[in-house]
Parts: sequence; structure tokens; C-alpha cells
Amino acid sequence: MPNNASLIIQQVDLSDWKQDMDLYNVGLFNTWQWVSALTNDFTRDVYFHFLRGQEVVGKLSGFMLNQGKMKGRHLYFTSGPGLKQWSPELFAACLQTLYRFALKEGYARVHVRPFEQEVHERLELPHYFSTLAKEYVVVFAEHPERVKLSFGFKQNAKKARKVGAEFHSSRSLEILERMFELMDNTRLTRKEKYGHNYDPMYLLNLNRSTLTKLLENGMGIMHYAVVDGVIHSVQFNLEHAGRIFALLMGSDDYAYRHGIPSFIDKTISAKAHEEGALYYNLGTVPLESEGGEGLKRYKESQGGREILRYGYYTYFLTYPYKILNPFIKLSKKLPDHPVLNIGRSIIRLFNFS
Repeated sequence: MPNNASLIIQQVDLSDWKQDMDLYNVGLFNTWQWVSALTNDFTRDVYFHFLRGQEVVGKLSGFMLNQGKMKGRHLYFTSGPGLKQWSPELFAACLQTLYRFALKEGYARVHVRPFEQEVHERLELPHYFSTLAKEYVVVFAEHPERVKLSFGFKQNAKKARKVGAEFHSSRSLEILERMFELMDNTRLTRKEKYGHNYDPMYLLNLNRSTLTKLLENGMGIMHYAVVDGVIHSVQFNLEHAGRIFALLMGSDDYAYRHGIPSFIDKTISAKAHEEGALYYNLGTVPLESEGGEGLKRYKESQGGREILRYGYYTYFLTYPYKILNPFIKLSKKLPDHPVLNIGRSIIRLFNFS
């Protein structure tokens, strides 16, 4: 059995990190295209190799966040290390090595989000706490002939074809602007239906600028449907090396009445299956009270299988920030109550997560 105790971490330049990237089973959120697009004045992209002797056994890309004097510098990763050969023992060793590196370099916290994380049982890791995300993924290897769709999903897509919906793909900024208009309509529709507002730009640093960079570097692409010259629905995907992630979507009322989102998803999935893609990740769902159950059924109706992903994070590692750790722990234990929630909100001002 390989000796993971001898594992070391090395911060490298992007040019070195790019080499043989696709051999390390990196998910879409652990690619240089994703990371480099989300940088800004307070977020610098960082790239790491994990080595056993002279062999690179893992790659990890993410961000150094400058949270100012109040919160310090954080290491933030949207997904975990990509490994040449997966094993939970090696994955755990990489995170422990990352923790020692962060401590040595004076980072205040480490965040490893669960998106597109390699599937594994939850790990009990010293110094880390875990988070859970449920993603719904169409794994094309599980559908050798064609993806099995529910009757209702197929009927919805059929309604779109009946009104003459046409499928297109683009990286045009004009289409991006239209998507933002449609996303606002989707947000307002869900707010009216479920009584909860939400931020559709749900990932760190996700905004117009970063989406434009993703389109420019080829990782991002928009698929949309037109009826009689009008764009009624737009979906923004991340696509690379046979991996597809449905990142954002916006539709107008006409689209919802005529099954156009289903038409777009069905077309994307069928085309990806035909071209030999690995999977179509339909993403996560919100809480049940915010419409999560309906979205869950929608994703399952097109062949999405629920996959559990685990992320890991630390509390503050260095002083003076470590003084805040007892308050962070307290905020997680407080019951849901209007008065107590005020205290929880104050604590979260110091608790980037």
C-alpha cells in the first residue's frame, strides 16, 4: 500500500498545473478555466500539486481570499483534489497535508466545497468539519441505449416542439444579457410561489464578469430556445472533456407554460449522449420549503440520479481569529428563533463559509 504519510504539497504555476490536467479526474470546478475566471482584486487563483516522492498524485486549484484584518486570508476550493487514482485514504491524506500547509503559511481557514466531489463515504478528518450537498446527475454509462425519461417530461418537451421551439447554442454577450433578464423572472416566479427570495448567483464571485470570462475561455456555453424570433429560455452550462454542469437558467412565463426548459434539457442530454459525454450534472436543489421537492422531481424525471457529495472546512486556525471559534460553534447550535437569529447573523459577519 502506498505511503500517504510521505505526501507533500507544492504550490505551482498555472503552466505547470495545466500539464496532464485531464489525467487527474478533475471535476469542472477543479479546472484552471473555472478558477481563473473567478478571480478579482480580493481573490487570487492558486494551484497545488500533491506529490509522493517525485510523482504527482493529485492536483487542486482554488482561491486565496483576502478577507481583511477582520477575517484574515482563507484558502477556498469549489471542489476537492483531483487524483490520478482515487482512494479515500489518499483524498484524506491530501486534505491533511493541505491543513498543515495552511497552518504553516498563516492562513486563517480552509474551505473545500462539495461540488462535483468524487463520491465517497463521509470522512472523519482531524481539524475538519463536513458539509453535504445532493447533486442530481445523468450518468450516461448507466444508459447505454438512451436516457430513460418520464412520460411527463417527454410530454413537456413535446409541447415546446408543437409551438415551434428552436434550439441554439452561443457564447454571445447579447444572449448573456437576455439570460439575466430571464433569470430575474425565474427568481420572481419562485418568490411568488414559495415566499422565499434567493440569490441565483449562488457560488463565490459568480457575476456577469466571471460568466463572460467563462464564455471567453471556452468552459462556459449557453443553450437557448427561440419561438417566433423571441428567446424564451436560456441555460448556462459548464462543459469540458465530456463533463457537463447546468450552472444557471432563466425562463419567461411563456417558456414555463410550453415546456421549453424541458425541451432544452432533453436536447442537451440527447446530444451529449450521442457524442459520448460522461455525465450531465443537473446540480443541487434548494430546501423543500423553497420549491426543492418540485425541482428534485424535475431532475429525476430526466434521468438524474441523486449523488451525495461531501465538502470539508476548518474553523479558524490562527490567532487572533481562533478566539471566534466558540461563537461559531454556538451559532450552529442555536435553535431557529427570531431573536436568536439576530445573534447568529452577527456571528456570521465574522464567519465566512
